[in-house]
Amino acid sequence: MKILVVIPAYKESRRLPALFSGISASLGTPGASGVHFLIVDDGSGHEEVEKIRALILTHGIAGVVSLTPLEVNQGKGGALKAGFTEGLAAGYDWLGFIDADGSVYAPSLYQAIDYLRQRADTPLAAVAGSRVNMLGRSIERGMLRHYISRVFATFVSLYFGVAMYDSQCGLKIFKGAVLKQYLDLPTDFRWVWDTQLVMAMLHGGEAVHEVPIDWREVKDSKVSFLRDPLVMAAHLISFKRRLPRRP
Repeated sequence: MKILVVIPAYKESRRLPALFSGISASLGTPGASGVHFLIVDDGSGHEEVEKIRALILTHGIAGVVSLTPLEVNQGKGGALKAGFTEGLAAGYDWLGFIDADGSVYAPSLYQAIDYLRQRADTPLAAVAGSRVNMLGRSIERGMLRHYISRVFATFVSLYFGVAMYDSQCGLKIFKGAVLKQYLDLPTDFRWVWDTQLVMAMLHGGEAVHEVPIDWREVKDSKVSFLRDPLVMAAHLISFKRRLPRRP
């Protein structure tokens, strides 16, 4: 299985070292086999791109991490779509993403990939990480973020009529053949592009599984937890209205 993990990044050179350290530490482990990473810099500028290139060399991960810079800022969704389009053209079997801030631990990524490998012969379209605070898992985040996230995830689940616990988690992996069919459907190129993609797949009858992961809150988030959830909800409401009616 050829797997591409896209990492959208806008002025993230200060936070990428934590993620790169995790990738470097996992080199040579069985779970990392066949996995390649693609940093999509979302129009941060030449200086930022050069910093990322230097970080890749410093951490000794040039063999598994590549970089694609975008000329203009397109938003997280735009960066994801650009990375997925590049990956599909290169023939990757599975394409996923994680956030650049290092909130998703590298072992959690490889556990999700292993989950896919064990089900290679099943009609599974995607797997999504789920931040469930349960025995055996580590979820580190502030109370405000936790409750806002839970309210928003519950809204998504009820509004779309799907039993998805954590629609906003920054770890999702899609089967390439299925991703091609839905790639052009999402309309919000900021924060809910991947949520719209998953909802479109579920609406189309595709199989999507959630797997519990370890996760930690990282400071300096670009999301405003008081303003952006309302905008995100509005984008999801308008998106659902445009989905074709199911038989």
